Amino acid sequence: ISHKEQEQYIFIHTHAKTTMDPYQWAKETNIYMSQDELATLLQTNNPSLLVIDVRNEDNGGGRIAKSIHMPDGPSFSTLRVADISLHGNADEEEGVVVQKDILVFHCMESARRGPRCAKQLVDFLAAVKTRYGDNVTAADDDDDKHGIDRYFQKDCQTLVDWKPRICVLWGGADLWIRRFWKDEDLVEGFDSDYWGFGYEDSEEMNDDNDLIKGGHCHYVRPDDQPQTEWSSAGSSVTSTRTKK
Repeated sequence: ISHKEQEQYIFIHTHAKTTMDPYQWAKETNIYMSQDELATLLQTNNPSLLVIDVRNEDNGGGRIAKSIHMPDGPSFSTLRVADISLHGNADEEEGVVVQKDILVFHCMESARRGPRCAKQLVDFLAAVKTRYGDNVTAADDDDDKHGIDRYFQKDCQTLVDWKPRICVLWGGADLWIRRFWKDEDLVEGFDSDYWGFGYEDSEEMNDDNDLIKGGHCHYVRPDDQPQTEWSSAGSSVTSTRTKK
């Protein structure tokens, strides 16, 4: 999706913005997905699943298996998410494209960037459906000053009809990797140097121990992050987390 194409749909995107805290929104709308549910979806190779990692420079050293990386920020595109979900990813092997109807967003702790990007997609789809509804015919040029109708004319009905389940991963990549770092079916590319644990000569937690020390070397908790069920508030990162 080019920058121009993003500009063409940004009027829809901006009309639906809210000042509600991302974590509170995700919590109140009950869209957090448990680690166990996501693990089951991955282990059963559910073809409808798409995991979207919106971390920035803190995405190195390990990722959720089969996830795609779409960093939060000005370059994040809800239209691109929809396009991949409906038509496939250019990085995938050629074959039959299966529509993605379970979308799971996450960042490091799923308290800021993950729920924010999930809400952007929720708001975008709601705004598209409100604007177009059952009428997917392109508007007159005078009304279509951003070119959005012309861009969507081909696939607009598919977008309007699409009703994905949009979720945010409980605890984010941080708790996921702390729990599953040994399981190559659930974590790809784990690197101990990024996390400070998992070295061959170090003592790690037992299977029945819920605590593990360490922290990603490129992650600093945002100052404005509220306290969550799994993390403290503020910018300092605690060295011990609990897993779910």
